[in-house]
Amino acid sequence: MNQPKRFFSILSFLLIAIAGASALNAQTDAKLPPESNYEAMLQVIIGQSDAGTKNDIPQNLTAISRELRANFSFPSYRLANTFIGRVSNTGSLEYKSVSDVFGQPSEQQDAPIFLEWSLGRLQTAPDARGQNVVVAQPFRFGARVPVNVAGPKGADGRPSVVLNYEAVGLNMNRVSLPENKPTLIGTLSLPKTTGTMFLVLTVRPTEN
Repeated sequence: MNQPKRFFSILSFLLIAIAGASALNAQTDAKLPPESNYEAMLQVIIGQSDAGTKNDIPQNLTAISRELRANFSFPSYRLANTFIGRVSNTGSLEYKSVSDVFGQPSEQQDAPIFLEWSLGRLQTAPDARGQNVVVAQPFRFGARVPVNVAGPKGADGRPSVVLNYEAVGLNMNRVSLPENKPTLIGTLSLPKTTGTMFLVLTVRPTEN
């Protein structure tokens, strides 16, 4: 076989191989099912000892409010903040921000709170009753909160005030909850207060 014919044969073989691979990939892509997406909503409720504080719990958390009142003795509860993120099946979600979710005393208004939370490898599966359960591996919530502490004494003999940051957080290696149902997944004590933070997570399917 002369050189031009050999070159033409090799080129034809390569073109046929590329066309076949493209057709196979197209068939594979066409068979892929539509990906499921979910909305993860984390709601932070603060229980307070101040009976004069107005209760402020949205209607979708009525069942959670009854649960809190049955198990905790705080006279008032308020929704501090709501965080929403979209995540696909087996995907992960990570949120970091500056926040005033805790409600700071007046002397700490200029000191930011650094907050972060995350869901890892979100999956859904039916339970023994056939109802969908959401599983996240892991769930993490954390914050660095400004706290005033007594510092060294000054020339006048009075102690100075030093602003320190104290870390609070909740880590779960694996957490499961019913799909589309607000679920209390943990509590945190607030530094230098008698209040408690309640974390309520809701995961529901969204339109693709």
